[in-house]
Amino acid sequence: MPRKTVVLFLILFILSASRYLGASEFRPFDLSARAAALGGAFVTRTDDASAVYYNPAGLAFSSGLRLETNIFYPKMTSTVESSAFPSPFESTQGKIRLSPFFSLNIKDRFGFGIGAFAPNTMGTDWPRNWTGRALSISSKFNTLYIRPVAAIKISKFLSVGVGIDFISSDVAWKYERFFSFQEQGSEDLLAADSETNVSAKGLGYVAGILIRVSDNLRVGGRYQPKVKLDLEGFNFFLFPQMGSFVINQHVTSSLTLPQELVLGIMYSLGKSLTLQLDYQRIGMSEIKQWEFIFDPLFYEEFEDYFGTRPDRIRQGLDLNLLDTSRIMIGVEYRLKDSIIARAGYAHQKSAVDGQMIHPVFPDLETNTLSFGLGYDGSAYSIWDPDERTGGFTLDAYIQYGFSPNSPSALPELPATYKASRWTVGVGVGFSFGSL
Repeated sequence: MPRKTVVLFLILFILSASRYLGASEFRPFDLSARAAALGGAFVTRTDDASAVYYNPAGLAFSSGLRLETNIFYPKMTSTVESSAFPSPFESTQGKIRLSPFFSLNIKDRFGFGIGAFAPNTMGTDWPRNWTGRALSISSKFNTLYIRPVAAIKISKFLSVGVGIDFISSDVAWKYERFFSFQEQGSEDLLAADSETNVSAKGLGYVAGILIRVSDNLRVGGRYQPKVKLDLEGFNFFLFPQMGSFVINQHVTSSLTLPQELVLGIMYSLGKSLTLQLDYQRIGMSEIKQWEFIFDPLFYEEFEDYFGTRPDRIRQGLDLNLLDTSRIMIGVEYRLKDSIIARAGYAHQKSAVDGQMIHPVFPDLETNTLSFGLGYDGSAYSIWDPDERTGGFTLDAYIQYGFSPNSPSALPELPATYKASRWTVGVGVGFSFGSL
């Protein structure tokens, strides 16, 4: 294996582990360019190292050693408008993301792999002086997974795989709140920006199964249980008129990563055309609250001025989300021996109960269209153009997601929400023989 290829992969792996993105929704991202082009319908595939994420059982049917990295840029825009607003308000998020994967198959029976990826992210960034600033100015939830997996082929028709998830999460929330001191004889309400940043580490696991019913038909599935995260960090208040009179204080919180179940089927019509269908169930009802608890500590000058210090503070809201589902359809057509065209469609229901959409978590019903092209051929030595060193894949895609207008009857902010997301990305992979 070329040493430079390994070094490049390790660099990308470290970069992805050190930086990950918040986007404007809490739902699975497509972490492979090939999978994204198919609308995310990928749980039955075995020809891509990203099976580490989509279904570790697929690695037992893979071959040799595979290195792959995916680079993509999602840009999400959420819009909220109302007749009570002078104009619509927008929240826009977008950054480059990386998701590298490594897989190894031994004796055409045992599969191993590791990946670094951020499958679930959520974030909003509303204008500082917008109408809903008392509910949220910004909110972010990021997760980074490091997942080693192992798989075994039990028979020529059946394989199973398991993996451990090392999870790192960051949560942030900023909004405007008011402090009242009427009991001390003051009628003034002091406005303050409250900003909380907490983080946690956790462990989870994943399991997968893949059945090759025939040469043309495969079925498979992936399951991830819920993971509860106990978060800790700090909060600070900034009073625009008076400065900061509050000591940065310790904050505790908890959040549950929802369980996921994905089932899929793939059917090949000859050598050129392949159809895929996946169904994903996401246990969002496990996410009950967006809550932060702390005991406020004020500087003595502040306590002397008002003659008091507020009691224990709870900041947050009840989300009471619903379980949701996602349907993914993918079509792949081989134009030539090495050129492949792909298209996909995905539909995901909103996890919000009724019409209570909140600017912290504006989760909307989403439709996603995907298109992509792929090259699957050979890699050759830069020193000798006739020397084949292994396989080489290059995939590119474009994806557009949109949500219909969704009215919210939230008492604090009745309004209408809509969202759109553009994503472009590429995936580069190398494969090296059978072991």
